[in-house]
Amino acid sequence: MKKLVKGLLFSSLLALSADGMASPLITKAADNYYGYTEVGNSVVKVRDTGAQIYTAYGQPTGRFLPMGSEWKTDIENTLYDGSYYGIGNNEFVKSVDVEYMVDSGLKDNLGTESAGNYDGVAVTSLDGAAVYDSTGHPIGRTLPDGSLWKIDQISNIASGTYYRVGGNEYVSAIDVRVYENTIVFPISRVIATRAGHPAQLYNSNDQPIIDRALGPNTKWYTDEYCVIGGAGYYRVATDEYVSMADVIV
Repeated sequence: MKKLVKGLLFSSLLALSADGMASPLITKAADNYYGYTEVGNSVVKVRDTGAQIYTAYGQPTGRFLPMGSEWKTDIENTLYDGSYYGIGNNEFVKSVDVEYMVDSGLKDNLGTESAGNYDGVAVTSLDGAAVYDSTGHPIGRTLPDGSLWKIDQISNIASGTYYRVGGNEYVSAIDVRVYENTIVFPISRVIATRAGHPAQLYNSNDQPIIDRALGPNTKWYTDEYCVIGGAGYYRVATDEYVSMADVIV
């Protein structure tokens, strides 16, 4: 999830440099690695090594998925040690253990489509993301780990899913995670939590903050309203948000 302050104007989807490569976006390093990202209706196929199943916190469960099996996924969970795809209730597999493909409804899942609501990709591979042409062949360039790139197209070919970052330049879904910009509305008002129970706090990646909550029936100043993961939140402190469902405006 990345923030986009309401009122900023982007001149184009792709910001191309002189050599045709899309220019990276600048963001806080912490934003690149943590949080959930919706990936639509997608499929992961377990590689030949099999795939360990992990919890949402990256803890192994001791259970494995068989090699070659395919599983539907609609969410990517990015932790400090890499990306995971959700395949069940609190069940995730590491991105390095599977092949990822967007299920776009295209025949045999092959073809190209618009990036839709996705605004860009963040490189999550420690070795960087190799750049490929439209046929999936590497062109000898690598995007650095942690860098952000705007995209305008998703391409499903026989070797997997790729995102276009330049004219004929793509990165593999294995090496990156997609994100959507969150529109932020600056405000200035006081909100009150509802009576009866504490109001859970969340960070800017839509993850609950452990052992932190606002007391019931208390008032708080907020300077920002935003939509995270499709739900509305008010900011009450640095990287601390409360759901609009838990407050009275």
